[in-house]
Amino acid sequence: MMRILALVPGGTGDQLLFLPTLATLKKQYANAEIDVVIEPRAMAAYRICQSVNRTFKFDFQDRNSLADFGNLLGTIRDREYDVAIVSESRFSTNLLLWLSGIPKRIAKAGQGDFLLTEAIAVDPQMYAAAQHHQLLQAIGIQEPCPPIQVNLSKLDLDWVTAEQKRLGISQTGFILLNCGAYGNYPAASWAAIATAIQTKMPKLPIVVVDSVNNADLLNKLTSQVSNLLISSPTDIGKLAALIAAANLFICAEGDAMQLAVAVGTALVSILSSKTNPAVILPINEQRIKYVTAIAGQPLSEIAPELVLEKVWQG
Repeated sequence: MMRILALVPGGTGDQLLFLPTLATLKKQYANAEIDVVIEPRAMAAYRICQSVNRTFKFDFQDRNSLADFGNLLGTIRDREYDVAIVSESRFSTNLLLWLSGIPKRIAKAGQGDFLLTEAIAVDPQMYAAAQHHQLLQAIGIQEPCPPIQVNLSKLDLDWVTAEQKRLGISQTGFILLNCGAYGNYPAASWAAIATAIQTKMPKLPIVVVDSVNNADLLNKLTSQVSNLLISSPTDIGKLAALIAAANLFICAEGDAMQLAVAVGTALVSILSSKTNPAVILPINEQRIKYVTAIAGQPLSEIAPELVLEKVWQG
């Protein structure tokens, strides 16, 4: 039986962008065991992924001691993997894999290439999911990168059905806002967007996602705009199901926008000036729209009217 290990640093959004690579591996090697090493903050992503057998926690961002690396190395050696794929080229990670003795070690060309068996040159301006997928060329897989897909359980789908009933949403559908943390994109701008939508489409409910880091923003927003509905999905599966049920998802840059990409909901994303839209979004899809801050300016300088222009484009 083939055993494949993927090391994927980063948060939940980074994991979602790696899912097409895992899906292709599972398709090509249906009987293989596929494990991933991920940071604790990203564990939730694999609740909605069916391509992985095991997940191992390792905080790539931490100042790990030799003992930390030694523990991970021991775990990897015990599993006797045939192939290892790394989403980011780092000297420390490549060294770890070299020490593990895994026969085939694949990463993007970069730091510590001599420790790999295959260093794949990729275009850094390419869509990130496609960049990851190109690594599979090292094991003879040439097919194009599939879209991000996630698994929504019956429990998640039943929850969103009950949630729409609780909120009083009937056949009209709804627009979903995910505002992000307070200080990201300001409450006054979100209020202007919500008010304009209510004025133009008064019968279409607006639902706002309540999360642990946006309480201050949500309080300001609801004090400025009446008739907003609030939903509090408690895990990534419920959030994904809620996004899937929406007619349109408007969000500040973050992990949730990758869920909209995955479930096929129309998306308007508000991006910082440091973000290359073509890297984090499949911008050729008609349903994907975005607004980017001008270089050197904060996200707060994006006028609500610019966001609304994308909304009205349909």
